[in-house]
Amino acid sequence: MRRAVVTFLVALATAWGGAVVAAAGPLRMVVIQMKSPSKMYRGFVPLKRYMEARLHHPIELSVAHRSSDMAKLLEKEEIDLVFICPTRYCQLTQRVSLVPLARLRIHGSDEYRSALVVRKDSPIQRTADLMDKEMVFGRYNCPGSGLLPRIMLGRVGLSESDFLQAVHLGNDESARLAVMARMFDVTGIPEMEARRLDEMGLRVLRQSYPIPQYLFAARSGLGEAMTRRLKEVLLSVNEVPERLAILGPIDDGVDGLVVARDRDYDIVRLFFDSVTHAEPVAALYQGRPTLVVEPLYYDADLFVRLRPLLDRLRAATGMGYHLRIPRSIGDFIALREADGGDLYLQEGSLVAPGWATGEVQLGQVAVSPPEASRGVIVAGAGGRGKGVADLKRAKIAITSRRSEAGYLAQKRWLAAKGVNLDDARWVELPTCEAVAVAVYRGRADAGFLTRDTLDRLAPDLHAERLRLLATTPPLAPWRLSASKRVDPAQRRAVAAALTAGAAVSEE
Repeated sequence: MRRAVVTFLVALATAWGGAVVAAAGPLRMVVIQMKSPSKMYRGFVPLKRYMEARLHHPIELSVAHRSSDMAKLLEKEEIDLVFICPTRYCQLTQRVSLVPLARLRIHGSDEYRSALVVRKDSPIQRTADLMDKEMVFGRYNCPGSGLLPRIMLGRVGLSESDFLQAVHLGNDESARLAVMARMFDVTGIPEMEARRLDEMGLRVLRQSYPIPQYLFAARSGLGEAMTRRLKEVLLSVNEVPERLAILGPIDDGVDGLVVARDRDYDIVRLFFDSVTHAEPVAALYQGRPTLVVEPLYYDADLFVRLRPLLDRLRAATGMGYHLRIPRSIGDFIALREADGGDLYLQEGSLVAPGWATGEVQLGQVAVSPPEASRGVIVAGAGGRGKGVADLKRAKIAITSRRSEAGYLAQKRWLAAKGVNLDDARWVELPTCEAVAVAVYRGRADAGFLTRDTLDRLAPDLHAERLRLLATTPPLAPWRLSASKRVDPAQRRAVAAALTAGAAVSEE
C-alpha cells in the first residue's frame, strides 16, 4: 500500500513540474561506512538538507554498521536510497533490483584507481617481488582496498596464499600505519588516499585500472517517477553556487556528481568474478546478448582492451553486450561447441571439429597494438642454454596447442629454422600472463606468449629475468563471428560497427 501511495503522489508531483515530491513517511537513506559513523553522518548532512529542500520531503539519514545487512533491509523495503561502493553495488544487484542514480566526481574524475603501496625504503620494486612477503588489507570488501589490489596481484599469479602472511584489518588507516610501522610489507589503498603518501614515508608500487566511483542508488520499488526525480535532484547540485559546501564534506576532493548507469559497473562485476572464480549471475544479463571471448589473456586485461569494441557494438545495435570470458581456451572451445553465446571473438586460426556449422563471420578485431601483435619465445635469464636449439628437452609453458599466438606461430617459426621440439615437455597454462610468470619464477624453462604480454607486464616483472629467444612475424587479427541464431539485422549492424576503428584500449 505504501509503495502505491508513493508512486501515485510522485507521479502527480512530477506532472506539476517536479517541484514537490510527496511520500508516506520520510525517504530512508543509508550510507556505507568509509570512516567513523559520526564522520560519515556529518559528511552527508549538507547533501541530505539540500535534497530535502528540493524534494520538499524529509529524508531519514543513517550509516550502515554492517553493509552486509543492506540486502535484507532493501528486500524488506526498509531502505529507499543507498550510497555504496562499486563492489557492494554489484553484490546487491545479485539479490535486489536497484536503480543507479549518480556517482561521485572527485578532483574532476568520476573514476578512481587503487594503488599497492610500500615503504619508501622498501627493496620491493615490482609486483612480482611480493611473493613470500607480508600483506595487510584495510577494507577488504571495498574495491580500492580489496578488489583492485587482488586484481593487480592476480596479473602475476599471486593470491593471498602466496604471502607469508595476509591479514584483514577492516580499516584503511590501520593498514597504512601497519606498513609504516614495518609490521607488513604492502597494502592496497584507494587512489585518493595516495595523495598524502610522501608525508607518510610510503610510495606507490603499482596502480590499478580505473573503475567507476561510489554511487547513489534507489530500490526499484520506489517507482520510475520517484527514481527519476531523485536523480534530477542529485545532479542539480552541480549547478548551485554552494556545490562544494554541500558535497565537499562527503570526502576530500568531492566536487560533483555524474549520471550512474548499471552497465558502467560491468567491469567491477568481471573483476569480482575473476578473483572469486564465480560464474556470472545469469539474471543480471537477461535480455543482453553475450560476447564470448577466447581467454588468451588475463580476463581483467581483456575487458579493458575490449571496452571500445563493446561501446561501438552498443552504439551500433542499441544493445549492451555481456562480455563472457571462460576460464581456459578449452572451456571456450566447449562453450563454442554448445553454441552458448551470441557472438564469439577469437584468434583467426582457432578451430575445433565439433563447432556448430553455419556461423556467420562478421569481421576482424585488433585485440593488441599491431607492433606488439607477435608471438615470442622467452626463457629464464639463468635457465638452460643460449638459444631455441637448447630447448629440445625443456619444459615449455604454452596456453593451448590450438592457440596461434600461444603455440602455433612459434612452432612454424621454429620449423622454418629447422628446430624440432617434439621431445619437449609441454605444459598448458590458462593465459599468456601465466606463461610469462611460470618462466619468470623458474617453473618452466621457456614459454610461448605474445610480445604484447611482455609489454603490459613491464611494471610487474624485472625484465632482465627473462630472455627473448625468438619473435614471430606479425599475427593475424582476431575474428568476430555470430551464432546462426542471431538476428540478421543485428549481425549486419555488428559487422558495420567493426569498421569504426581499432578495438585496442591502453591502460
